[in-house]
Amino acid sequence: MKINVSNSEIDKLERVLTDFKLEWEVLQSDKASKWRHYFFISITITLVLPTLFPSFWWASIVVIGYFAGSLFSLLRLNAKTNSQIIEHQKQLKLIRLLRNFESLPK
Repeated sequence: MKINVSNSEIDKLERVLTDFKLEWEVLQSDKASKWRHYFFISITITLVLPTLFPSFWWASIVVIGYFAGSLFSLLRLNAKTNSQIIEHQKQLKLIRLLRNFESLPK
């Protein structure tokens, strides 16, 4: 089996993967910050609204359910992307090891 990938291509793929990982971490940090901000505002409104208008007690359940779902979605997406990044890193290491193995004298 002959691998047709040069070391420069592997290095380029590793740089692209590293850049993607950094961009992903910044994006996730921004999303988490926005999520915390909206969560704080919504919880405050949810606590005040039923106090002022007792007939809106169900609003707190809706808000808690929404934020539980959005937190689950954020965590699931983060875990999925992180596992894909790790898998790609493993594949690049394997390709590099195979290239080194093929270059050994026989």
